[in-house]
Amino acid sequence: MAVTKIKPVKSTLSKALDYIENPDKTDGKMLISSFGCSYETADIEFGYTLSQALDKGNNLAFHLIQSFAPGEVDYEKAHEIGKQLADAVTKGQHEYVVTDFVKIS
Repeated sequence: MAVTKIKPVKSTLSKALDYIENPDKTDGKMLISSFGCSYETADIEFGYTLSQALDKGNNLAFHLIQSFAPGEVDYEKAHEIGKQLADAVTKGQHEYVVTDFVKIS
């Protein structure tokens, strides 16, 4: 059964994106997709979107984490589920980046 967590990104958006896009953990960045932005420039695009917001709030972004038990789903299915979660949370109104981490032994 999947475990899902949502954590706010409050200080450094580029560091958070660098962490989730780590090529060592995303099969050389093969397990990355995005909506409404390019993952290569997502920090700039997210920042621009935030600068245009009327109610900026306290968060720069949200980091959604979904974990599956070993063998529960393959990477392709996990990625699809991640995109479905991001679509449900953003309702097509906000850009996002989805990555899948390959467990490093």
